[in-house]
Amino acid sequence: VSSNSADIGEALVSASVGSNDDLDFAQEDLLRVNEAESAGFMGRNSQAQWLRALESKVEQTEGEPSFADYRLPGASTEAFNRRAEALHGRQQKSGHTQAHANSATDYYFYLDKTNIDIEIGDPNVVPSASTARSLFGYYKHAVHSPFKLVDDEFEQQLQVYLNEKDGRVTANVCPKWKAVMNLVFAIGARYSYLVDAEWRADDRDHLVYMWRAIHLLQLQNLRALVSHPEQRLIQAIGLLALYYLTIGHVSRAWFMIGMAIRHAQAAGLHLRYENPSIPNNRRNSLAELWWALNSVECVLTAILGRPRAISANDCTVPPPGTVRTETESRSREATTGNVSTTASVYSHVSGSSTGEKSAAHNLDNFAAAYVRLDILMDKILAGLYSPRKSVRSWKGAQSMMTSLSEELETWALQSLPQGASAAAAATVDHSLDRERLLLYLYYYNAKICITRPCVCKMDERIREQSEESSRFNQKTAEACIGAALDIAALLPDVPNRSWYYANGPWWCATHMIMQALTPLLIELSLDCVHLTIDKSHVTSCVEKLIAWLHSMKTVDAVSESAYNVVTKVLSRQRSEDAAKKQMPHPEHSQALGRQEYGPLPQQPGSQSYQITSHPHPLQHMQPAWPGPDELNNMPYFPRPDAGRFYPNNAPSSDYLTGSNTGMHEFGQPQMSLFYANPFTATMDQWDWDSMAVEDAGHGPGRGMHQYQGQSFGGGPSQ
Repeated sequence: VSSNSADIGEALVSASVGSNDDLDFAQEDLLRVNEAESAGFMGRNSQAQWLRALESKVEQTEGEPSFADYRLPGASTEAFNRRAEALHGRQQKSGHTQAHANSATDYYFYLDKTNIDIEIGDPNVVPSASTARSLFGYYKHAVHSPFKLVDDEFEQQLQVYLNEKDGRVTANVCPKWKAVMNLVFAIGARYSYLVDAEWRADDRDHLVYMWRAIHLLQLQNLRALVSHPEQRLIQAIGLLALYYLTIGHVSRAWFMIGMAIRHAQAAGLHLRYENPSIPNNRRNSLAELWWALNSVECVLTAILGRPRAISANDCTVPPPGTVRTETESRSREATTGNVSTTASVYSHVSGSSTGEKSAAHNLDNFAAAYVRLDILMDKILAGLYSPRKSVRSWKGAQSMMTSLSEELETWALQSLPQGASAAAAATVDHSLDRERLLLYLYYYNAKICITRPCVCKMDERIREQSEESSRFNQKTAEACIGAALDIAALLPDVPNRSWYYANGPWWCATHMIMQALTPLLIELSLDCVHLTIDKSHVTSCVEKLIAWLHSMKTVDAVSESAYNVVTKVLSRQRSEDAAKKQMPHPEHSQALGRQEYGPLPQQPGSQSYQITSHPHPLQHMQPAWPGPDELNNMPYFPRPDAGRFYPNNAPSSDYLTGSNTGMHEFGQPQMSLFYANPFTATMDQWDWDSMAVEDAGHGPGRGMHQYQGQSFGGGPSQ
């Protein structure tokens, strides 16, 4: 802060004066909370914290005390102590001490407490080849953009495996490869159910595939979790994290993605490969895997508000769209994608194609734009919502919001060729393609995250602030409300959940709607002090978003839980206050929904599946082949055709043609451990080139994952 501004109000208060206040303090001993009642730590950018703030405003009809004490910024112990004293003083003034305050868990609408343990029998059972191809087709369409966690090599191996299955030949594959396959099927099954596809799985089939993968990976065994890094293990754990995300077990997903990232870092995937002996298609697939893990973690960080496992300062692997060396550029055409491989499976979902080259180019551009926005989201969350944000002054926070907003608009100029009004108009007749819709939604999502700290009565929190600061606070809050309204405008007026799951961020569909709904409800509770439009328009958008949750809850338990939390909070208002502020006042009669699964129906010729509190009992198996697979010496399921890991570093194509492969043994050689980082470059030093992706050697798929999580302990997850 400059000397001539030292006496200005915004320079004399901590950045915690904004709506995301008290980031640097924990007020609940989560280790002493009953496991069944705790959702764990949730940061200020989580919607549970915003719903808790909304309820306090609904119940405090007289408003918060004016000019409460927020103390000076600073990083010293004394500064922290003074901010803690100020926090206690504000709590006493408002009458909300921690002893009487509701826990954020009361507003947590995700499903980590849901019991999804089932007994799956033999984990080596594989669906019919036709079912497997359908599930993979849905997975590839729904997940490869933007989370390409499995590479083209795996797809080729899967086709060989299924072709042999058609010929009634039993291929010998390693457990990790088969685990990846089952997780792909689990995600495809979940997606097909959500979009109400012409061919779709049962709403619980995904659980069977997931649990088969869990048993094949032996995740109940700690040794499996700390084993040497392998590509298939990294893919499997990353897929499991995405699966948990799609079924609403986001806390489990956060743990699993951190584990996948640690394995990836141990293999050096966070660094740029410059060894000429490594083929470029291999470099590309490993880079895509790294950025897919990064993207999954970015979603989970935005949902939970927890710290990331990835530090930008430790990462030099180039993201999609980065200018490459001349040697790399010449070799890309060797790895062009094949976008039509599974088109027949999901053509009814994705719509008509404009040609393979055009589709591949669009997907490459989308991948580059999506990853760049992920990198910016990391800066947004770290700059505005990290615990040490409060060491800065509010003036410093305003500067940060300005800088981040400029970066976001620069991204939009490169990635969003149409304006918001054009996007909303295209949505009405469903002419906005999936990739553009996703980019618009995530653009508005990022804008909400940047501007949301100003959505409060700042004029009643900062004494003697400058007119410039007051105008900034007002305009920034208006931008936040505008972005939330834009998300609502992108959705059709009549809810169509199948369209939303097929074209929107189906892996976190409820999160995106709640991201728009919570600031609008906060603004209505403040009596629309930041609005320059008719209040009734905000009310109609709120009702529209709630109607979307109501429509989605018939197929998604996360949406049902979110709907119940919102109606519970809104039912706390007095009728006269709701009428005055034009806030919805729904009746709340349901307890929070917690999805439970009963016994799965037995199909002809299939095994019976039962809900159980314990995994299948493990047995000890002898190694089927001598080799480096340390899991052969661990407790495992008996299977006479269990494969081994290939003993050398041959590419996977050699697995199909090698003279010593009597059966196809798809696996992944162990990767060298990485112990040091000789690079000093950071992501901020990369030279972005939006045209560089036109001839990139990436495959057409980019993808993400889906569905609900699990517990892999011995008891129920209740």
